[in-house]
Amino acid sequence: MSLVPQPDYWEYEGTRRVGRWLSEPAVQESHAPRLHEAAPPPSVTAQPEPYVQPPDSGVSVRAATDALQTAPDIEQFTEVFDHTVDEAHGAFAQAHLFLESAANWCRDRGALDPADQLDSWALRLEELIDDVRVLPESLAVESGWRYLDERRAQVALRPSPTAPAARPTAAQPDGARVVPPAASPAVRRR
Repeated sequence: MSLVPQPDYWEYEGTRRVGRWLSEPAVQESHAPRLHEAAPPPSVTAQPEPYVQPPDSGVSVRAATDALQTAPDIEQFTEVFDHTVDEAHGAFAQAHLFLESAANWCRDRGALDPADQLDSWALRLEELIDDVRVLPESLAVESGWRYLDERRAQVALRPSPTAPAARPTAAQPDGARVVPPAASPAVRRR
């Protein structure tokens, strides 16, 4: 025996099951054998659930952020970055889809101002996504130039294989006086 009162019969409002109680005791007795036999009508069971849990697929922004911070080189950075901004499953694509879905939900319920605001944010996010997609290309170009500059500096510091080796000069005695070179005639001192 349950302490919670059980309804006399069940009705379906859309996909929601609602318990109903009969007000007169005589009517309750006539319905008693069928109380627990109530089944939803076939049209109700064929309808999908009104709310579907979001899938766990896609990119975790936190995991992507951690991976970007620990990326040892440009290739690793570019791989994580491209996966995060991927058009199909990336974090930006999920945020864009979220904003569009929220705008549609608001519009369906007559909240037009919030729907317009959400549409505006979705459009701005779409423009941002377009700008963000070129970052790996510019990063690769910049790092390529940096690599070339470092390589040129290394090559410039190495001795040339065609230059003659430096000739040893005669050592001067410790007490020898160093004579400065003479000033050119074009320079006059006052």
